[in-house]
Amino acid sequence: MVASNSALKKEEIRGIIPPLVSTFTLGGDLALDLFINELKFMSSVGISLAVVGGSTGSGDELSPDELATLIGVATSQSSLRIIAGVITTTTRDAIRRGLLAKEAGACALMLGPPIYTTPSAEGLDNFITDVASATGLPIIYYNHFFNPPSVMKRIADLPGVICLKEVALEPVSELVQTVGDKVAVAAGADCVNIASFLFGAHASISGINTVIPHQYREIFAAHERRDYLQGRMLTEKIAPLAREMIKPDNFPARVKYAINLLGRSVGEPRKPSGNLAPDDRRNIEAAIRHAGLLK
Repeated sequence: MVASNSALKKEEIRGIIPPLVSTFTLGGDLALDLFINELKFMSSVGISLAVVGGSTGSGDELSPDELATLIGVATSQSSLRIIAGVITTTTRDAIRRGLLAKEAGACALMLGPPIYTTPSAEGLDNFITDVASATGLPIIYYNHFFNPPSVMKRIADLPGVICLKEVALEPVSELVQTVGDKVAVAAGADCVNIASFLFGAHASISGINTVIPHQYREIFAAHERRDYLQGRMLTEKIAPLAREMIKPDNFPARVKYAINLLGRSVGEPRKPSGNLAPDDRRNIEAAIRHAGLLK
């Protein structure tokens, strides 16, 4: 099975797009056997497009070569199309990661703003366009530093940008209304994705999708049927788990703990992440039980 690495189009950004976890051994090395099992699971529940190296996938902890290795495994060992997460500080490193990702078979980049620095407006625009130009891959811009809608609307006009990922519900609505004809809008509002879809979001890219992709595909299907009563009922079942997953403390260790509880082995987080507090473990387990996924 070899995934198509043709450049992703904005019209193809639809539905549930999980940001896959990166699987590690206890010593912190890549555990590719566990990663391949996750790829098989995602395919089995109907996922066709996923992210490797996003924040849920410990993208800030991966070396460029590790990112390329995971993408290469995903594109050669599954039929999933892969968006490469690029989370770094400099334009130079972002381009290096993007080129390695492209060589490994990625069809697009999910590019976050530079970490540990706040460039000027011109600097941010150049960061995005320079990466797009150098790699030749379309860009999904990931607003994980909470740029206001005015900035996001400016980014929507940049060459190479095909999608905006917005993590807050109200900006999703504004972006759909103002630039939704130019770019796809992907929601990252884990607890209220049904509302994001109602407001016009084309897709969801969020960590909870990785934990329970089947359940989130059911929510999206309810939206497509315009059955918002069913969508709300499904959301209420999984909302406590979504709220646990988006807590910033010890993320993405929380996601891995939940997946492991569900019976899929995805290893441990890289230190210093991990060692969830007893209350966190109990709350996550209770939320999974509330969703009816654990006896």
